[in-house]
Amino acid sequence: MPVNIVVGLVALIGALIMYSMGAWGAFRSKSVSRRQVTYLFIGFAFDVLATAMMAIEAGGLDLSPLSDLLHTIVAFVALFGMLGAAVLGNRAIATGNSKTSASVAKWMPAPWAIWVFVFVWGMLSRGSQRLG
Repeated sequence: MPVNIVVGLVALIGALIMYSMGAWGAFRSKSVSRRQVTYLFIGFAFDVLATAMMAIEAGGLDLSPLSDLLHTIVAFVALFGMLGAAVLGNRAIATGNSKTSASVAKWMPAPWAIWVFVFVWGMLSRGSQRLG
């Protein structure tokens, strides 16, 4: 298996763990903490690394056939959704507004769910191609 794929997969697993700890930690505590926002930013860094490694291995972004284009679009929506959650969580902490913190914590699982959907989709559609 190429090094880019191994690094990308390890980074994806790291992103999954960090995103999960950040999003679900905030949701369960009903407010956003500095630790959870830090997890989201670390997850974002892993996600960017994984995306770069996969794009390098693929020779660019996969834009055809249609399923690859859809996967790429939804993956970027999920990536920037998680970045948005981290930025808004950080802003809620900076303002000290508990209402905003509770609101952000309440919807954090939404971009996480999209991200996990894309993760599973990629593993099912591309994982079997790489391993076979």
